[in-house]
Amino acid sequence: MQHTSIKYNSIQSRYRQLIAGWILAACIVTTACKSPYHSLVKSYKQLNTDERRIADTLLTSAFDHEALYTLADTLKPMSSVKLYRLPIFSTDAVQCDSAIKAMQQLQHVVNKLSFGDFAFILNPFEQRDSIYKHLEVYVLRKSRLQSLLRTQSSFYSQLGITENALPATVLAVTEYEGKYNRWRSYGYLFGYPSYAVDFFVTAGKQQDSTGQFVKRDFFHIPVYAGNAGYFTYAVPKGYKVGTADSLLYKQAKHTLEYYKKVRAKHYPNRYHLPVKIWRRLIN
Repeated sequence: MQHTSIKYNSIQSRYRQLIAGWILAACIVTTACKSPYHSLVKSYKQLNTDERRIADTLLTSAFDHEALYTLADTLKPMSSVKLYRLPIFSTDAVQCDSAIKAMQQLQHVVNKLSFGDFAFILNPFEQRDSIYKHLEVYVLRKSRLQSLLRTQSSFYSQLGITENALPATVLAVTEYEGKYNRWRSYGYLFGYPSYAVDFFVTAGKQQDSTGQFVKRDFFHIPVYAGNAGYFTYAVPKGYKVGTADSLLYKQAKHTLEYYKKVRAKHYPNRYHLPVKIWRRLIN
């Protein structure tokens, strides 16, 4: 009887372990299916062919330029992705209607690309250009934005912005602020060092006051598309590179080199999907 009892208890123990294993596996699968990236893939699959083409163009442009440091790193709380110029004010009804439909389609795609810590925003510029309205797609990393708003709370609180403000609110307020506040806010959002933001705003005020352009140099951080002109900020003339600049450059370079490796593996394949590249970059 004792031997039978021991054997029965052993079978029960193994059965419980097996059930526990099944439960654990189910939990892992369920968690994976509910991950933020899974929601992006689901949203992407809901786009039609034309919308997917727009999404692919936006993501590819983002990775190849400075938005890489928002999507795959935390160096930039916000990055520009792509600028659009649409004839919204055209007196030609057909042209105007086509522009509005294009804007609506773009907004739909931008909404679908937002997930987890990332917010894609289509933001209209304040000024119009003849019959055209300029709109720019930006991407913001929400956790990094919140940290910035907390660090620069003395400035942003004057604009009516708190650390829990929505990304779209921060961007809209920034675009329609006065010139100097707009410059400062964009500088912070684009991840430029505080000293560089201070210099740019002060130089602008000085030029407005004296009419004389303040000479400057530029510090360039490379992106896949080129070594200069993308993640770039102004510095005083003759400025010697400091510790903050060097650290920013080194971290960006590390992220860029990793992206180059990932890109080389995916882009030769004509069936590549930028959303899959994004998954590789953030995992």
